[in-house]
Amino acid sequence: MGPPPATGAQSPANSVEDAVHVAHREGNDFAESIARDAPALWMEAVLVRRPRMPSDLEARLLQGSALPIDFLLRDEVRDALRQGFWSALERAARG
Repeated sequence: MGPPPATGAQSPANSVEDAVHVAHREGNDFAESIARDAPALWMEAVLVRRPRMPSDLEARLLQGSALPIDFLLRDEVRDALRQGFWSALERAARG
């Protein structure tokens, strides 16, 4: 028998508290990767809508997370993803 499927991979978090920290870092990393290539006007347009994230960005953020769905269904974990995203995007826009 071969190795387990990718969906059986070890979770990067063992508790909700861990998941919140992982989510914040993932949101931060996602925003940094987008900000590298994004025009300044696009970033301003996204930031002006805060706290509403464009649905395509939010979908990519959630889909790109390594966290299991059990954690992603929790409000505090999704909030941490968004908070990490907004913090990094604001830093990139200023920097």
